[in-house]
Amino acid sequence: MNIRSLFSTLLLVLASSFAFANSVSGWKPLLSANELNQILQAHSDAVTIIDIRPPNALDPDSSYNAGHIPGALSSPYGNWRGPAENPGKFLPQAQLTALVQGLGLNAETPTVVLHKGDSYSDFGAAARVYWTLKTAGLQQLAVVDGGFLAWKQAGLPISKDTATVTPSSYPATIQADWLASTSDVEQQLKQTNTKLLDARPADFFAGEKWHGAAAKPGTIAGAEDFDNKQWFRSGGPLLEAPEQLQTLAQQNDLTQAEVTVSFCNTGHWAATNWFVLSEVVGQPGVKLYPESMVEWSAAGLPMDNVPGRLKWAWLNTKQWFANTF
Repeated sequence: MNIRSLFSTLLLVLASSFAFANSVSGWKPLLSANELNQILQAHSDAVTIIDIRPPNALDPDSSYNAGHIPGALSSPYGNWRGPAENPGKFLPQAQLTALVQGLGLNAETPTVVLHKGDSYSDFGAAARVYWTLKTAGLQQLAVVDGGFLAWKQAGLPISKDTATVTPSSYPATIQADWLASTSDVEQQLKQTNTKLLDARPADFFAGEKWHGAAAKPGTIAGAEDFDNKQWFRSGGPLLEAPEQLQTLAQQNDLTQAEVTVSFCNTGHWAATNWFVLSEVVGQPGVKLYPESMVEWSAAGLPMDNVPGRLKWAWLNTKQWFANTF
């Protein structure tokens, strides 16, 4: 086969794969359990489900091995996170490639991320893995609203068989469109068309609480707060309807900035704000700062709401008592 024929064949294969992936009817970033079930009935061999619960846990609903969607692959959330001293650290490209290949994924694979679904905070895990896969170059992704519990409560099939897959050779190709590094955020401090959006509860934003790995309480200088819990019906675990999410974004002035940087402590809650604004509302220019306040505070960069010396001592004492007694 000459070079021209080989090139034409490769183009045909790629075009066919792309067309097939986009032929999955009903696909969207946020799927209900019943919507996913309908997709699987029509395309079960084409869709990959990544179950990010631990393989074994005391609570059966938290455990992949105790029961999962038939054919789902186990890939615990911890595999997608950084070290204890910087849990939100974005994975090195080689490690990300190994994860993606081990799950048999390529850029066109329709992929669903499944969490337990017991709280609004748990949704952040699925959103973070979704964001990581999108940043690695995957093009067709979804999260199940309500996670495994919604699937179980709908009376849909559950299996205990461990699924396996043939590894792919896809090299994770980092897409910077949705990624903000510490230096990127530092540059954005000077921009008037940028919104720095703190996804944490108000007490974190105000410097009353902080993550154990953070150097000090407070928020990024100039940031605004929008607690990610506000996207959820009665505080979780199900998101509000898409039209209500759109209304919330507009009412809170979250659709006007040219660039929005979502952050929290470690890029977990912030992944929810990113997911809703970018993937459901459709707001362009939304980025996630994965390392968030843990790295920002350690770097000694500009912050607001940092407590003074006396208040800082009092907060430390209060937290010590809370953790000790």
